[in-house]
Amino acid sequence: MRVVPFLLLVACAPGEVGPLGGGSTSDVAGTNPTNPTNPTNPTTDVTDPSLVTLSDPTWRLHASTQSLVYVSWSQSAAATIHVEYSFDPGIWESTPAVAYLEGLNERIVVGIPYQQTAEWRIVVEGGETLDGLPITTGQLPAGLPTADVVVSDPTRWAPEDRYLLTSMNEDNGGWTGGTYWTYIIDREARVVWAHKTPSGNWTLFAQVSVTGDYFLWDEQTYWSEFGDGENSRVHKQWIDEEMEVIATPGLHHAFLQLPDGSLVYGSQAHGGWEALVEKAPGQPDETVLWTCQDDWPGSGWDCESNGLFYQASTNSFLYSFYTNNSLVEVDRATGESLWWAGEVDGGYSFDPPVAQFSWQHGVSYTDAGTLLLSSEWNGGDGGGDETWLMEYEVDAANQQLHLVWADNSDVYASTNGQAWRLSNGDTLHLVGAASVIREVTEGGEDVWRIDFGGSQLIGQGEFISDLYALVKPSN
Repeated sequence: MRVVPFLLLVACAPGEVGPLGGGSTSDVAGTNPTNPTNPTNPTTDVTDPSLVTLSDPTWRLHASTQSLVYVSWSQSAAATIHVEYSFDPGIWESTPAVAYLEGLNERIVVGIPYQQTAEWRIVVEGGETLDGLPITTGQLPAGLPTADVVVSDPTRWAPEDRYLLTSMNEDNGGWTGGTYWTYIIDREARVVWAHKTPSGNWTLFAQVSVTGDYFLWDEQTYWSEFGDGENSRVHKQWIDEEMEVIATPGLHHAFLQLPDGSLVYGSQAHGGWEALVEKAPGQPDETVLWTCQDDWPGSGWDCESNGLFYQASTNSFLYSFYTNNSLVEVDRATGESLWWAGEVDGGYSFDPPVAQFSWQHGVSYTDAGTLLLSSEWNGGDGGGDETWLMEYEVDAANQQLHLVWADNSDVYASTNGQAWRLSNGDTLHLVGAASVIREVTEGGEDVWRIDFGGSQLIGQGEFISDLYALVKPSN
């Protein structure tokens, strides 16, 4: 790997129950089917836990996502309970502790990969423990791509970066139609949740909601129906149930969610060559914030975006376009193009000139205010193109982008990619159509690298710390 520090430049069938049979049909996180107010508030007074007895432990799989498991049991009195489970030797995971009422109760268990056998037990906090017969999750969905772990150094990862949410085409060929999946994997590249995009439509920008208690995935028709994406939509999803579907006509690539819950995306259906539009929760149509034609002189009629990032501190968007190898920052309130760089005339220059990005994807600002992206580049040495991480200081006073860090992925993505700075200073790099995902240190060392071994198109991705935060809330 080459790092360029420019120092001088600065298996059960759907619905099948577990081995003990029976169980509730409730699909909520933790319930008492005989009492709809359960789970109780954790502050509710409960019986002396040493006196609570447990019985009848059973399990069943989620009807459609067979990596999700519901465990149930009966208890003799109210008590605070959690469920422990293990599918890796010597490692036990736990559900959150909840106060349950007397009677039959049920809890969803998440994070067990497909095709795994797991031990499990019910634990009364301060009291009895009861083992259930082993859980066996369902088969991996047919066609879902799997990866090999090439590099893995858990001592170098941030503890919160446990799972990765992303999307992927199961077919090779880079930018091509096929069967797209949204899925969650653990650090062993094992799939713990997966959903197939229907009707041959595309999913490229799965993301966790701004509130952190559900996620979103896009169903884009622009590339499957070859219209203006008038039937594109965004799905709001708990890990165990879909929440809502929002029409996003014109959506063809990136979208994001603002702190107030509004969706923003680049549209090919709102005029102005391409329009940046916003849709508030419950809003029946979209508000046009900006267009290439009216607000970006010289951008050209063939104006099509591939990346979008919101900077809350300035209420502005980084907006990346592959058709002109340029990006622009747009003021949300005024619709003004604040600055731009790339091949569109009148933009910021690059320092050094050979550090100009090309076919850039996955633009974002770091917490330090630097610009980070994934780009084709040859390292400035005239060699063959490879896909790099590139980081710039944005110098508004001198209208320049100073390259301060670049790292070679050692593979080439013909399209797509994403770059995020992580809390520990590492960078997450999803290398698009190279079918590689990596975490790399500032010194250019991979501490996690997985490879799908083909040219399947990988979409945007981000780490998740707690899958239980994504479970549908109990009634």
